[in-house]
Amino acid sequence: MRSRRILGSGGEGGEAPMPSLELTWIKARATLRFNLTGQHTGQQIWGEAPMTRRRFWVYFLLFLLNAICYIDRVNMSLAGHSVAQEYGLSPVALGYLFSSFLWAYVLMMLPAGRLVDSLGMHRMAAIAAAVWSIFQALTGAAAGFVTILLTRLGLGAGEAPTYPVTYQAVRDWGPYTERGWAVGAISAGSMLGPALAAPGVAWLIQATSWRWSFALTGGIGLLWVVLWSVFVRTPERTRWVPEPERQRILAERYAGEPPSEGKGVGYLGLMRSPSMWGLAISQGCAVYSLYLYLSWLPTYLVTARHLSIASSGLFTAVPFAAASVIMIATNWIGDRLLTPGTMRSGRRRLVVVASLVLTAGGMLIPLAHSLALVVFLTILPVSFASTTPATNAALTNDLLRSSADSGRAFGFLVLGGNVFGLFAPIVTGYIVAATGSFNSAFVLAGALALFGAVVSAAFTHHTLGETIPERAVAARAP
Repeated sequence: MRSRRILGSGGEGGEAPMPSLELTWIKARATLRFNLTGQHTGQQIWGEAPMTRRRFWVYFLLFLLNAICYIDRVNMSLAGHSVAQEYGLSPVALGYLFSSFLWAYVLMMLPAGRLVDSLGMHRMAAIAAAVWSIFQALTGAAAGFVTILLTRLGLGAGEAPTYPVTYQAVRDWGPYTERGWAVGAISAGSMLGPALAAPGVAWLIQATSWRWSFALTGGIGLLWVVLWSVFVRTPERTRWVPEPERQRILAERYAGEPPSEGKGVGYLGLMRSPSMWGLAISQGCAVYSLYLYLSWLPTYLVTARHLSIASSGLFTAVPFAAASVIMIATNWIGDRLLTPGTMRSGRRRLVVVASLVLTAGGMLIPLAHSLALVVFLTILPVSFASTTPATNAALTNDLLRSSADSGRAFGFLVLGGNVFGLFAPIVTGYIVAATGSFNSAFVLAGALALFGAVVSAAFTHHTLGETIPERAVAARAP
């Protein structure tokens, strides 16, 4: 097995002494015999009991976390028309309100990644969900534009660790052969949540008021915090996971190589790799489209297509429901086609590039005249703009060589996405105010998606978490 030059793991270019973490990995790897194609021999030292999948319950709770996160975001999109009427807001002011939670979200992203590394993903998940749920509930009590803006900032700060937590959880809990579909299945909550909740939240706003919708969704988040805090720890400490499954997780989560031990290379070391920039920029190009549709699609349907609030919620649900299925299917197919060697060499980038090209299909929306065709065409950008971040996260896992840097790598990835996404609601507001139409906004988002595809194809060829980033190569047998 080749030695790797990792900061804090034994000196520049030298062989590090075998740390306790590597001994743990070797013991776990011996527990289940598997070859580097990812196929298991089935020869278990734990007897003939079938291998369990209790870890899927952790995936399910993380799926719910993502669903709640995006329900809380889309709540303001659905309430936007009512809020604008109550406070007399222009399209530009409404754009700033839609975007406001992203200001704190972006500012807190790098600290959030560091906190995930230091406190652990299971603790940060509970802390983050509690913080944002409280601010979500307080939005319903806002007395004016300034106070509702402050609660949105609190929501953004609380939601910042969500994706670093999600991606770190898959790295901790998932055998490497599950990385793509696990991230896709968990992230599907971000689409299925709004899809299922949008009609109900829109009905609640129309039947009562927009204020009650925030109180209810905030309470759902606090209920999740209780469930997570009671049942989930690390794989090593979660008692309800059977020992054979625990050992499989420990043996297979690092793609056939032992984890590195040490402090990692930090943010500066990660930024030396062209791949980190390629991942972050392509993420941003996808997230711009996602936030455009997440923020403005209900308002577009009400103002440009003349639907009621309740109907806009129903039709908004269609592309987000389709996106949840497409996200899981795309990443599952990617896992099936990739081998450990092609994963570690970064070939998953091909799925990212294809997803970004399909995201650009939103440029066709201005050409559609019927409502049915509009809804059909929104499926492309919503589905593949949401698939790209999940696939990029799996690609980051594939290229990452230092476990100590995982939270920071995911934090930087999500930061890149949301620096772009921050501007989508604002720029769209200005475009609508200047032109009276959403057409140019859809074309701009599509052009950015094509640019992101080029960046991903050109830059994501190097490793992450090594002092001198190397061109990613296929995994070698020990």
